[in-house]
Amino acid sequence: MEKREELRSEILRRVQRNYVRVVEIERLTKELGTALSRNDQESAQLLVRMRQDEIEQANETKREVQLLLQSAGGEEQKKLRSWLSGEMKLEPDGFEAGKIVEISSQLNQVLNRTISADKAINLKLAGKDSYYHAVT
Repeated sequence: MEKREELRSEILRRVQRNYVRVVEIERLTKELGTALSRNDQESAQLLVRMRQDEIEQANETKREVQLLLQSAGGEEQKKLRSWLSGEMKLEPDGFEAGKIVEISSQLNQVLNRTISADKAINLKLAGKDSYYHAVT
């Protein structure tokens, strides 16, 4: 029981860290759009680098969560994966589980907003050559 709670606490810490990173990525993406609309190439380049650093750190945190998940047993791993997806397939059974679901859901919302903003910027800049134009 104690090992399970420690694992959930570690995952919760990383989910919270990842949420903070994704919120920062969203902020930088919005600032990037503003800089590009002002035709401020210098600021845009700086913001792209800053955003890339945040993306790399968020990816590292996601890898840490995946490693923690691998250490969980079958049923616990299934629960954790469900909660991390932000879905309510399996009811949270404790404080950490509830917070994992809550923050994961918020993280997915921020991520979707960020992708939408990035898509708008990319389509505006690249038009028909945009990656998003090709996949939509």
